[in-house]
Formats: sequence, C-alpha cells, structure tokens
Amino acid sequence: MSEEQEPKLKRAFKDSKDFRSDVKDRIGNNKFVKPREATKVTKDSFVKAKKELKEEKSAFKEAKRDAKKFNSEEPIKKSKKMKEAERERRLSKKVYRRTKKNDTSRLSNKAKRATKYQAKNFASNKTQQKLQEDDTLASAIEAKRHIRQAKRYYQQSKPVVKLANKGVRTTYHFADKTQNMFRGKGFQSTPDQLKTRNKLRRAMQKKIATSKKATTATKGLSKIVSFFKKKTKVKAYSLGIVILLCISFFMGGALGGNMAIYQEDKDLTDSWTYLSYVDAQHSSSGNVFYSKLDDVMFYMNYRFEDYSLNDVMDPGTHIGTYKGYLNDIWKGLNGSELKYELNTMDNLEKDKNSPFKLDSDDYEEMKEIDDDTGYTDLSNQLDFPIDTDNLIVSHRYGYERNGEDIKLRDNIDAVTTAQQNVKAPLNGKIELPAKKGQLIITDGKDVRLTFTGVTTDRFVGGEKVKSGDVVGQVTGTTLNIKYEKYDDDDKKWFTVNPGFYFPKVTYTQFTTLASSDFSPTGDVSKRAQQIYDYLSKLGYTKEGIAAMIGNFDVESHITAKRAEGDYLKPPVGASDSSWDDPNWLAMGGPEIYNGRFSNIKHRGLGLGQWTDTGDGGNRHTLLLNYAGSKGKPWYDLGLQIDFMLNGDNPGSQTALKNVLSRKAGSTIPALTQYFLIFYEGNPGDKLAQRIQSATNWYNYFNNNGGSHLGESGQKVFDAYKDKIQPEPTNKEQKDGYPGNAYALGNCTWYVYNREAQLGHSINPYMGNGGEWSRNYTKTPGASLTGNPQRGDIAVFNGGVASTSAQYGHVAVVEYVNPDGSFVVSEMNYGGIYIMNWRVLNKQPGISFIHLG
Repeated sequence: MSEEQEPKLKRAFKDSKDFRSDVKDRIGNNKFVKPREATKVTKDSFVKAKKELKEEKSAFKEAKRDAKKFNSEEPIKKSKKMKEAERERRLSKKVYRRTKKNDTSRLSNKAKRATKYQAKNFASNKTQQKLQEDDTLASAIEAKRHIRQAKRYYQQSKPVVKLANKGVRTTYHFADKTQNMFRGKGFQSTPDQLKTRNKLRRAMQKKIATSKKATTATKGLSKIVSFFKKKTKVKAYSLGIVILLCISFFMGGALGGNMAIYQEDKDLTDSWTYLSYVDAQHSSSGNVFYSKLDDVMFYMNYRFEDYSLNDVMDPGTHIGTYKGYLNDIWKGLNGSELKYELNTMDNLEKDKNSPFKLDSDDYEEMKEIDDDTGYTDLSNQLDFPIDTDNLIVSHRYGYERNGEDIKLRDNIDAVTTAQQNVKAPLNGKIELPAKKGQLIITDGKDVRLTFTGVTTDRFVGGEKVKSGDVVGQVTGTTLNIKYEKYDDDDKKWFTVNPGFYFPKVTYTQFTTLASSDFSPTGDVSKRAQQIYDYLSKLGYTKEGIAAMIGNFDVESHITAKRAEGDYLKPPVGASDSSWDDPNWLAMGGPEIYNGRFSNIKHRGLGLGQWTDTGDGGNRHTLLLNYAGSKGKPWYDLGLQIDFMLNGDNPGSQTALKNVLSRKAGSTIPALTQYFLIFYEGNPGDKLAQRIQSATNWYNYFNNNGGSHLGESGQKVFDAYKDKIQPEPTNKEQKDGYPGNAYALGNCTWYVYNREAQLGHSINPYMGNGGEWSRNYTKTPGASLTGNPQRGDIAVFNGGVASTSAQYGHVAVVEYVNPDGSFVVSEMNYGGIYIMNWRVLNKQPGISFIHLG
C-alpha cells in the first residue's frame, strides 16, 4: 500500500465510524419520543436535507461557471458545503428509514404484527387442541431424559453431527421451498414466525411441564405426526422432515440448533443471581460491578446445557462445581482484587489463550442461536407491560451492595414516562394486595406477576384480564416488576428474573472502575473543589455531589462560562464580547446547527447547559433573570450554584436535592442516572461516560478533596475502608502465618503476614525494616522501585516519616491516590501489635519493593 493510500483509508474508516455513531446518536435522541412523532420528525429532516442538497448542488454548478470567468476559489468552498449536505442527506435518510421501521403505530407494521399474532394463535390452538386428546404426555419426560443421555454422546461426536446437521438443514430448506412453490407461494422459505416447528416446540414444552400422569412417548409422537397429516396435509416427501423436527424439539435443538437455553427457570435464575452476588461482593464506592450476565448465561447453556450451580463438573474442564467455574468466568471478565481489568465474554470466547474459548464453528453457531431465540425457550413468556419495543431496565434482578450490606433485589425497575399506561403482559386474574400501588396478576397456579408503582382504582380484585389490556397507570417514572413461578415439588413460589421473559430488555447499569489515571487539570479541580466545599458545608453527601459533578463534567467540563456552540467560529461561536450580548445568548438550535434542532429556542448556558426549549422549558431565561436579580453575571460559578438550589424551577430543585442527599439512590451509578433523567432531562445520553466521571470525582474528593494527607489512625482507615481489600484479619494481626520468622508484633512480622494474605511470599530473614531495601534480593522476583503500587512494601530508612531511627520501618502499600500520595497499613508504628494506617507522600528515604 502506498503512503498516499494509507491516510485515505484511515480517513475513510474514521468517516464511516463517525457516520455510524451519528446515526446511533440521532436514533437515541428519539428513544423516549412517541414513535409516530419520531417518524414525522425524522422524515421532515430527511425532506429538508434533500432540499438543501439540491440547493448546494445548484450553487456549486453556478460557482464553477463563475470561476471560469473570474478565476475564483468559490467552487472549492461550495464543493465542501455540497459534500456536507450530501452526508446530511444520507444520515437523515438512514435515521428516517430505521425510525420508520421501528414505528409501532404505522399501519403496515401493525398489519405485520397482526398477521404474525394470528398465525401464532392458529398454529398454537390447533396444536393444543390435538394434544389435549392425549391423556398425558408425562412419559415424554422419560423420553427426554433418554435423549439427554444421547446428547452427551452427541457432544463427543460433535463434528460428525454438525456435518449431518448441515445436510438436514439443506434437505429441509429445499423441501420447504418446494412445498411453498406447489402451493403457489413461490420457491422461497417459510418465514420463521410462520414455521410450525417453533410453535409446536413451545406447545409441547408447556404440555410436558404440566403433565402428571403416564403414557408412552411413542404414542405422543405418533399423534403429532397424525395431526400434521390431517391438519396440514403434509406431503409424503415432507413427512420425514416433520419427524426430524419433532426429534429436534425433544433433543433440545441438537439437530435444529435453535435452543439457546436448556436450564430450568430456577437453575437459570440461580446462575444469574450467583454472578450478581459476586458483582456485589467486589463492588465498593470506587468500583461498581454490573457484569453483562446475559452473555454468560448463553455461553454456559450452549457449552454445558442443563446444569445446577452445585453440580460437579467434568474434571477435564474444571475441578469443582459450576459455581466455581462461573467464578472463574467472572475473573476473566473483570480481573482480581489486586488489579481489575475489564473484558468481554465475546473476547473470552474468541481468544486462543482463554480457557473459555470456542472454536470458530461453535462460536458462530452459538451467536446464531442466541440471536434467533434468546430466552424464548423458557415457558410463560411475557408481552411488554408498556408501549415500547425495548424495555429499559434501570435496576436489574440480583444482589446489590448498599454500603456494608449486600441484599437480594428480587425484581426489576423498568423506565417509563409519567402516567404511562400499564398493560397486562399475560392472561390472568387480578389480585389486590394490602400494599398501596401494587397489583398482582396470576395465571392459575403457574405464574404470578406483581406490579408496584401503578394505579389500581379500576379493580376490586378477581377480574380477568387478557394480555395487552390496560390495567392502570404508572404513578412515578419507573415500574417495578416481580415475577414468580410455582414449584410443584416444593409446593411453594419462587422468584425468577423478569428480564428473561420480555421480548427485548436493555440494562442501563454498567461496570465502572476507579481510574488511577484520573488527574484533572488545576483549573478544573479547583472549580470542582469549590462546588464540593460549598455543598458539603450544607450537609449534602459526597456521593450525591460527585454524581452531579460527573454529569456537569460531560455537559460543560465543569465550566460556568460555557454556552452551547461557543466553540464555533463567531458570530455563532463566542468572542470576547459575546458573553454579555443578549442577542448572542438568545440564539437557538437552527442558528447554531444550520437549521437543525428547532426545539432549542435559546442556547444552553452554564454548568448544566440550561436551555429554553419548544416544549416549555425556560431554564435559560430563569438563569439570566436570577443573575439579574442578584446583580451578578450569569457565568459566575457561585451564582450558578445558588441558582440550582434556589432559582431553578421547583421540579429541578427537588430532583437536585434528591441526588445531593442520596434520597434518589444509594450508589453513584444510580444517583448519576437519576440526575441525568430528572434534572438534565436527557435519558440515556452518554450515561456510561457520566457514571465513570462521577466515580472518578468521588474518589478524587475521597482522597484529595478529603485532605487526608499526613493523617493517620482510624480516620484514615474509615476513609479508605473500601480501598483496603481484603481487610487485615486476626490471622494477619494476631495469629500469624507459618514460616514467619520475624519478631512477633513488629512491623516486619505484620508485613510478612499481610503479603501472604495478598498472595505474596517473601523471605523471612531480611533483617530489620530499614535493611529490606538491601536484602530484598533474597525474595525471588522482587524488585526495588521509586513509585508505589498497591501491594508493594514501603521501606523506610531510619528516622524517615517519624519511624525508628535505629531499626527503620516497613509497611504495606494499600492504595495509591491520583496525586501520587499513598495509603499504608503498618504495625508497631505506635507499639507492639498495634495497627495503624497513614497517608504519605513520596519522599527521600522511602523506597518500594515490588513483588511482581
């Protein structure tokens, strides 16, 4: 490749990436807009973009003609504008088409859904009607057990089975297309939603799950074949395919390859719950883990099919139980306590050095199955409880940490709009518990679904509802959903993860790690510190302040003197005189963004980019009026903090104080998301970036902003408790580890014990503390450095940092702050067996032994 070609390819790749990102952002902006309105807005943008492109093309042609006469450079400028207009047309067209496709209010889309629904009901009803003539299919369970045994043999001969599988698929698709041609439908495959295979399998699953008596599996299968002969008039050449499909159902997809989930509901939920517990165990105020558990569920079910947490695994794969194997996957995704590093299940499945790697054929097959079926193999699927094509979940099912407590959350919170209609997601009967705002829908003694945060005034209890019936309205901005199933063996209800049963779910909780590279510039840190000091004196919490500042960091880089579009070239962008110019401040979206964003009436200002909008928002005007009443410029930082608390609209003030006081949530991610939705009014906008920023600022205030440098004792331990993990126990402080030859209760004795707890082995004969910087070579793999890392041994020359002038001192580095200061745990700084914690700066006379 030539040197000229390479930059062109790089630019082309960057342009393509930027284009996809812009499409995603614009579609995301319409996520919480009604589908019909979103379609209309995107269509108008597309029509306008086409018109502008036509105008720019004409201008370009005219400029070319003039250039021949006057030798002008105008065509170059017009060409650039024409290219921009062409890109805008392509972008608007892409966004419009995708928005139109997802518009559930369009007649064409409604017709497609209705056809699919009718086909589903027809196939299901006919299948159920015929199957009900069978006294029972309980013995089919026994047949399924034998087939599961056969599947183990299948796994051992998987390459051969895969080859046969391809042949079966080819034969089936050819017969399917041929049959459609004879029926006058053309030589084409039957759409997935109309294939009887999927409907039959689901009907059979339900029948098997509820059967109690005994009969023969062969009788059940013969009736299925008889049913197809009579009801669907299957030709002789297709009958073999029908039988293969039936076998495929019972084999859980071994031939059809279309089951993503093999576990029973309870076992699947137990696997999810256990991993959420591991997430919660490792979470702290600095690091918050919400691993992508769906990916793990699909991987485990594809590779091991039906399993329970405490089942013992094949020693060739893992020595221990599936619970231990899941714990290994968690470490693969997130790293260990000493060094957290984020990874994805997709990378683990493809990495040749990963213990979880799949070969390329298995990987492609698994992805195809997951995309095709997801969790739909589970029985008792639910319809959406609100008008949406994607249920946004702000709080997932599973364990969560709240301070020192780890508790199970056996429900989910779905994001809604205020007073949004709530629909029954299943057929059933209404129950009204004593708790206000709660409504229960039961389907016999099979499933029970509980809504919390919904109006219930239209029911008295006992009414029957059908899926899709409106049952109330949301009383807040989230809908709490709990889903239970009945265990016939234990004779009791158990909860399951509701997220498994809805057509599509997106979780908004992300893993965020404290960044050791976070080092804000002096001006930014000073502004953030000023805000922190002001609000903390009023009694507001560190978590709430960090959540707010994390949002402002994304909005304005924590800068009071910011205005929307100020970075552009004047007169739209800022000049020295712009900041007090009413006409410049009053510019709206169309003036700033070349005709786009007409909803922005007056540009966003200040920390929160407060804007006047077409839907009645007037926070831009409120800020300017408040500044006028106080006799201060609107871009004064102190004025803006005062405005947020006292001059903003009442709803925004309430939302702000809910965050600052931690009433809106217990974790930084939850507080950050609440602030984004209810204060900024822009749900989903760069949420992960805001949470990461809030986490960084929390750690900054906790360490730097808290001014613990030079402090020691319990106060330091309390401030850094979530960083000192695992905490020293009696074994490190009193009992000691085998092989420790150092004097009991001394600094050297403690460091030996603490390093053993952290997984490090050090030589037990390196002398007094001050001598370790010479004798560290006695410990294999150790090295001496000048920069501390977590887990290092800090070595103090005699008398340095108030240590013993005769013997020197050693301590363990527990945490390194972004400013370079570090936290140590130590013993015998104040006496034998006495523990202590200090925050110190690097200084001459302190070196660090790194243990590799």
